[in-house]
Amino acid sequence: MKPTSLTALERFPFTDYNYHSVTISGYRGRCAKSAPPSFRNISRQYFQSEARRDFIGEAVVFAMLIITAAVAVANGAQAAVQLCRAFGAL
Repeated sequence: MKPTSLTALERFPFTDYNYHSVTISGYRGRCAKSAPPSFRNISRQYFQSEARRDFIGEAVVFAMLIITAAVAVANGAQAAVQLCRAFGAL
């Protein structure tokens, strides 16, 4: 058996009029003036940590991509040569 929901037929939800927001000590309501890191520091950190870890995997994927493209180009060149020979014989 499904439980029955206890809903009131009021139009708006009950509002707690005694609510007080929590104050955060030390909060001034202004922007923090932290200097953004320079592009040089960001790239230096990237190449020191992340780039070394991913280099081998990316190099293997890049080599497979180049080999696949080279095979397709060679196959297309061979087909073009055969087409030229076929038209030359006619």
